[in-house]
Amino acid sequence: MVKASEHSQARYHPTQKPIALFEWVLELFTVTGDVVLDCYCGAGGQLVACERLGRLGRGVEIEPKYVAVTLERLAGLGLEPRRVE
Repeated sequence: MVKASEHSQARYHPTQKPIALFEWVLELFTVTGDVVLDCYCGAGGQLVACERLGRLGRGVEIEPKYVAVTLERLAGLGLEPRRVE
């Protein structure tokens, strides 16, 4: 069994999915420049995938701690994410 601390990717959310999974789905159903809405944004994995694939990601999240994680992750990619209330 692999301990959480041994994972190569940080865990930001209890049901976090791999970025590669989001990329696979986005490549199947969208094209570069499409707007993608994630209504349950969580830790922002789909928004990261959107950025990597040239999609315009928009997310909605009710939990403030996950909003903060998402903003931090996107800023780490060199973006200037903004929170809209």
